[in-house]
Amino acid sequence: MNHPKIGIYAGSGTSHSWLWFVDLFENAGFYDLVFLDEFFVENNDIKALDVLVVSGGDTFAVAQSLGKKGGRNIKSFVEQGGVYIGSCAGAYLPMKSSQKPLDWFNFVDVKITNLSKLFPSAEVQTCKSCAAYGYDFVFHPVREAVSLKTTSFFDKGRSSVFKAPLYGGPGMKAHDPSWVLAVYEGFTPKTAFFTTSEIAEKTLLGNGAVVRVPLKQGCFYLLGPHLEHPKFKQANQFIIDAVIREKGMAQDPVESKNNKDSYATKEKMSGKQAKELLLCIKRELSNSRIVAGSLEFLPVQWLIGQKVYSPQKVRVYLESMWKRLRALEKNKVLIVEPGLYDRITTAAIQITIELRKIKQQLDENQDSLKTATLIFDLLHVLSISFFDLYFATMFNSSGQYHEHTNAHALKGTTNYERVMTSES
Repeated sequence: MNHPKIGIYAGSGTSHSWLWFVDLFENAGFYDLVFLDEFFVENNDIKALDVLVVSGGDTFAVAQSLGKKGGRNIKSFVEQGGVYIGSCAGAYLPMKSSQKPLDWFNFVDVKITNLSKLFPSAEVQTCKSCAAYGYDFVFHPVREAVSLKTTSFFDKGRSSVFKAPLYGGPGMKAHDPSWVLAVYEGFTPKTAFFTTSEIAEKTLLGNGAVVRVPLKQGCFYLLGPHLEHPKFKQANQFIIDAVIREKGMAQDPVESKNNKDSYATKEKMSGKQAKELLLCIKRELSNSRIVAGSLEFLPVQWLIGQKVYSPQKVRVYLESMWKRLRALEKNKVLIVEPGLYDRITTAAIQITIELRKIKQQLDENQDSLKTATLIFDLLHVLSISFFDLYFATMFNSSGQYHEHTNAHALKGTTNYERVMTSES
């Protein structure tokens, strides 16, 4: 039995939370992962997937990047049997909305409960507590761990309670109550209140936290909290169980035969060239980690679109790659797509240059927003490329390799080319 082919959207508008899905699926033994940008979705290469994942970030930026054509392709993907899993921003994306460009994604009849015409009373004044939504406000009553409870629609025999962190995701009211798989049950000692407890309770408790909306042959899973967060194992299992249930797979992934022809279009890199590639990645990641570490002590944040970024987020990307380098170094043969070598080395070197540049800008009290925007764009390019290399190589070495469509072997301008040709 084959592993599910899972596409993780890591294009424009996404935050670092897509990296949590990488950890989740790798830990579960689901290795057939494809890393997508907006051009992959626009070209409808998602039709070869079993599951499409859209994580947290800036919902408006994600919608704008995917565009009307990307929206049509996502709807078609689900109608033909695909499973869409949206977390936080990815959950907001397919809901009905009159706001542009969200109106390109009116797929599910689910309304959010954290929408207000007036700015709600705030216990803590923070840029993370509220965002404009046309003439209204999407507000975030709490942050951090909350308690969720499964419904009888999910498990008729019994309900279960588990925790997951909420970082701006919605409370939901579904047109059909049977779509609700879990509700917000309560708060925890770690819950941080941005509004009064009364407003928070009215907005969330008893309302949908996890919703499954069927659409013809497929379905949408909408996750308000980040069930994929690595510190919440029971919440992680909820996602894995959903994938297994939807795609009819056994709990333990079955090792498939290693078909040598399945990666015939890819390059086998070994010897001196492989060592040079890994050495370059290791050197530049090491340099970038040092500079990024020094930025974490500076009181700075950047508002990119409607999403607030801090220097700590840079380290999240860098560490996600750094911790996997040793596994790559143990392999005598690397499996790479054509052009991947140059894409990785160029992006890695440029990130180090831009991090040193932004450090100087901050030291001299200069505006650093433009440089920060470029850094996060480059981090997306590098991490997508790195994981393409990592998982292809791991599949090959373990005999679990599956051919998958490369997110960047596309005609026309790619996200990589757009970032690398933008002004520094």
